[in-house]
Parts: sequence; C-alpha cells; structure tokens
Amino acid sequence: MDKNELRLLIRNFALELAVYSILVVFYFLIVLRVLEQPLTQLFRDHRMLYAFVGLGLILGQGVLLDALTSFLLDRLELERLE
Repeated sequence: MDKNELRLLIRNFALELAVYSILVVFYFLIVLRVLEQPLTQLFRDHRMLYAFVGLGLILGQGVLLDALTSFLLDRLELERLE
C-alpha cells in the first residue's frame, strides 16, 4: 500500500466515522425516544417478537448508514479503494 492509498483510506474512514457518529446520535435522540414506549411494551408482552424487531432495527440502521455513506462518497466524488 503506497502513501496515496493510505491517505485515501484514512480520509474515507474519517468521513465514514463522522457520518456514523452523527447518525447514531440522531438515531438515539429521535428513533429511540419515539419508539421507547412501544418497545418497552413489546419487551414486556412478547420477548421473542421484541428480539426480531430489535434485530430488524439494527439491520435497518446498518443498511441506512452504508447507503448514506456510499451516497456521500459518490456525491463528493471521493475515490474508493477497491
């Protein structure tokens, strides 16, 4: 790995980290506050369904973060390491 590839890797990592940090904070403040009561009720009444809903939320967040990061890298015309 040469110096330019390392610089590209560090820049992309920093961008992804910044985007992920902002989105996780928004996710926590908005989605969890909105879903707090329904998730608590679901946890009390149907734990198996709660587990699947939790996994779905985790998967959805991961897909959204990856799609948004890819979109930003494309819009900012940043190179990617393949």
